[in-house]
Amino acid sequence: MSSNTPPGIKLWVQAARPWTLGVAVSPVLMGTVIAHTEGGIQWLAAVAALLGGILIQIGTNLANDYFDFKKGADSGSRIGPQRVTQAGLIAPGTVRNGFLTCFVLAFLIGIYLVFLGGWPIVIIGLISLFLGLIYTGGPFSLAYNGLAELPAFLFFGPIACAATTYVQTGIWSSASIIVGSSAGFFSMALLTINNLRDYQEDRKVGKQTLIALFGRRFGILEYSLSVMTATLAPLVLSFLYPERYMVSITAITAFMAVHIVRITAQHREPKELLSVLKMTAKLQAIFTVIFMITWVV
Repeated sequence: MSSNTPPGIKLWVQAARPWTLGVAVSPVLMGTVIAHTEGGIQWLAAVAALLGGILIQIGTNLANDYFDFKKGADSGSRIGPQRVTQAGLIAPGTVRNGFLTCFVLAFLIGIYLVFLGGWPIVIIGLISLFLGLIYTGGPFSLAYNGLAELPAFLFFGPIACAATTYVQTGIWSSASIIVGSSAGFFSMALLTINNLRDYQEDRKVGKQTLIALFGRRFGILEYSLSVMTATLAPLVLSFLYPERYMVSITAITAFMAVHIVRITAQHREPKELLSVLKMTAKLQAIFTVIFMITWVV
């Protein structure tokens, strides 16, 4: 970001955690390229789906920042990226207003998508907003009770990808569900790395992620299965859609995944896992680009 950027904007960008936005962007881009071959891209719908997904992700990140602070889960000993609420950089009430604004804007964008897709989009949209709020908020939040993985997989994976194709074509595409599963597993992989990095601190504050409950070895296994499944899913697509055989090239990213898995297993210090988080986000971006190119070739 430019040195001329006002400090307030820099803080909001930091709070939005831009390195996590790939989980929202990837399924929409892949769902759109599938729409191109299954009826044609509706650009306004594609942009609306993209903006809606990004707003929900940013809103969830801000809500996480706010509620973790309120519940005492963030402290000065936390290893991960700095949280603006805990660090006193943005007032808690302002962060709360920020995530509520994101969710309201996502809701307003969703009205147009409902016009295109009807009741299925109403259900998906409302559940997405609700899950974003209770991810760390409420008396029984998902992240504090080992329940975060499944909604992360579904709503930043097959549901997001298939719904993107649907609002543009009116078709629930099996191809979108399959490649959307790759996006979902990437979302799980990123979540797992965060939880693996923080699991010792999470245990101290009673945040019962799966890794806090079952330990480091479980976390490495969960990450390995997530990232390897994500990169190998295109092989299923090339089998089911033989005319799209070129999409199997996307599975070359599995070699990159193996490299990252080895690094993850070797790193024992929480700080070392920060690099794995960035590498995983880059891997998802590379996967998405290769898939989009090979799907339309």
